Amino acid sequence: MAEGALDEHALVRALIPELKSSAFGDATVRQVLDITTALKFSEDYADPKAEVWAHAQAGSPLPPPAGYTGPRSYHESLQQINKSGAHGQAFGYKTPNSDALGWLLARATGKPLGELLAERIWRRSGAEREAFYTVDTIGTPFAGGGFNATLRDLARLGQLVLQDGEWNGEQVLPPAAIERIRRGGDRGQFAQAGYALLPGWSYRGMWWHSGDAHGAFSARGVHGQTLWIDPVADVVIARFASHPVAANAANDPTSLPAWRAVADHLMTRDRTPLLGGEWVIEDIAGAGVIDRTHAFLRFMPDGRLVGSATCNNLRGRHESVARTLRLTLTATSRKQCAGPEH
Repeated sequence: MAEGALDEHALVRALIPELKSSAFGDATVRQVLDITTALKFSEDYADPKAEVWAHAQAGSPLPPPAGYTGPRSYHESLQQINKSGAHGQAFGYKTPNSDALGWLLARATGKPLGELLAERIWRRSGAEREAFYTVDTIGTPFAGGGFNATLRDLARLGQLVLQDGEWNGEQVLPPAAIERIRRGGDRGQFAQAGYALLPGWSYRGMWWHSGDAHGAFSARGVHGQTLWIDPVADVVIARFASHPVAANAANDPTSLPAWRAVADHLMTRDRTPLLGGEWVIEDIAGAGVIDRTHAFLRFMPDGRLVGSATCNNLRGRHESVARTLRLTLTATSRKQCAGPEH
């Protein structure tokens, strides 16, 4: 779309005639990309009768159960999904949108999705290892959740996005595409999805946007898999996960604060003076340190100075002026410490 090769306002049926009679037929490419399509499709993994299980069965490469008469590929499954409501009104995460998008990309470029990803991104982003897609009985990649890669290579993908699509001096992805993702989507449409734990969030171009002060956004898997990008902190976090509950709501209360805490910690460390965080006494005149005591001075980013030796502590301030380090003690303890052990 950023390159002008795909019209975001085009109807899906114009690009994939096979989907003309399905729920996707009168949806636009943009609506599929932002998942604001109106599908009669339940994503409730806890419900064995939910349509998400029928979609998974259609994409299984294994022999079907006895008496099975349903679709045998992801493309067949997409053709049988019905519409419920009007497109473009509300966000509602439903996996078939990702599969429809994979089909759109393959149809628009004339290349299988895996080959397209390898050619345009994977081989150009410094990946250490090959990546894989799971496929259905006819070899269609599972665009809705079948991608396999190493953790470091997943982090590289996040770093590529963080760097506005640039890698080692080469513009791998159009900056305009990254900029649209960073802006996030319509918060009003997102709010209608009922994600109580994600106030102020939105969704744009297959990415979840937090709407926080850092403009952090992420790719999220149903069992907690995450690629978290914080542009302000200059941080990328990649996580593999297999949480037993198939819903991010089960781990968001702990995961989201963790991502932000890591980013805040790294930003604080970046502000630490060139002195470094902690100086530790390791040796005194070649005689070692009495009783192997952890004796240290810790220079805090806000100018505080703390230290410890044997059983006593000190507090103070530090200031660096014109290449001169000034230390001011404000408090010291004077406890009688135990003698050295032999």
